[in-house]
Amino acid sequence: MTSSRSVFALAMAILVLGASVAAAGWDEGVAAFKAGNYAQAIAEFQQFVEERTDEEALVVGYQMLARSLLRGGKAKEAVAAFRKHLELKPGDTGSQIGLGQAYYQAGMPRECVATLNRLNVGSLAEPHQIQVYQMRSASQARLGNTRGAAADLGRVADLKGDAKSRFEYGRMLQNDAQLDAAIAAFNRAVSMDGSQAEWKKTLVNALKIKGRSTQGSAKTGIYASAENVARSLVASSPSFDNLLLLGEVQLGGKSYDAAASTFQQAISKKSNDWHAHFYLGQALTALERFGDAEAPLNTALQFAAGDGEEQIWGQLGFVFEKQKKFAMSIDAYEKGDDPAGVTRVRENQRIEQENKDADAYNRNIEELERQREALRKQLEELPGAANEPPRR
Repeated sequence: MTSSRSVFALAMAILVLGASVAAAGWDEGVAAFKAGNYAQAIAEFQQFVEERTDEEALVVGYQMLARSLLRGGKAKEAVAAFRKHLELKPGDTGSQIGLGQAYYQAGMPRECVATLNRLNVGSLAEPHQIQVYQMRSASQARLGNTRGAAADLGRVADLKGDAKSRFEYGRMLQNDAQLDAAIAAFNRAVSMDGSQAEWKKTLVNALKIKGRSTQGSAKTGIYASAENVARSLVASSPSFDNLLLLGEVQLGGKSYDAAASTFQQAISKKSNDWHAHFYLGQALTALERFGDAEAPLNTALQFAAGDGEEQIWGQLGFVFEKQKKFAMSIDAYEKGDDPAGVTRVRENQRIEQENKDADAYNRNIEELERQREALRKQLEELPGAANEPPRR
């Protein structure tokens, strides 16, 4: 991490100015390190520790060798050198941080966390606290401990006080399924820096997830918040993606007329994406404009190319079902792999046919009664006629 350079530079200055280590290879190693020639620095300091036996020289020699190895991309070798230095100088904070970084770069997150946990982080200077928390957070994330990783990123955000750190903290919270806390962090990041479109999209999508699992007035409020952020995205850039996101939020918030209008705008930007046509069909279905919904859903099928086809067929099945186009509905549900829909429509079709048959039977009875009454009246008008038609 870049913040480690300040640690190394400070330690280097102390070593160069304060250590009594005049010997072949030392000056050359320091010069190579300062010049960024880490391969030479490694060679010089390796020779230095091999040739010296006095502890004072070995302490600074292993420290510089470890830092040269770390800078030179040899993290695993740096682990051994840092550990040797800590044997000679137990509790050295700089080398404990360096050892943690070496473990981190070597892909050994468990060892990194264990090493950094031995530090009294609060006693460190603020830049070093940030460095330790960032490394420990990343290592814990690798180990699957998202709760610990999020906590450390929260400390980074508090220390740095910038929008980016707050946003990254929110993402880790969301990874740990702490959705409410994540939304709060995203909101704060966006309020601190409203120019980041991707942050706003992340916030809107988090609010969409929250909205799906919420009921009643709270749901309405969540989608209203999401719509406000999505509208700001569209105001900055009325792109297809931003319009689609706004329409999805309006659809989730049951603003169906607004959603239909937004999806039509999205289609005008990009007509060959099936999502906008499908969502428009959903909005029109929710408005009970079933006949109007057929066209965008059929268009969505043309562009889906296997992706989302079952979902589209399912929506079409529902639209046909509502219009009592039973044969078409059954066909759509079958293509959408929805056996429950097929069963329901067939049952509705059976009931509908029974109702039609019953209506036809009742109409026949009514017609027979009408004819019988007409015949009775005709018989009454005949001289000497009986009041009832003749019976067999």
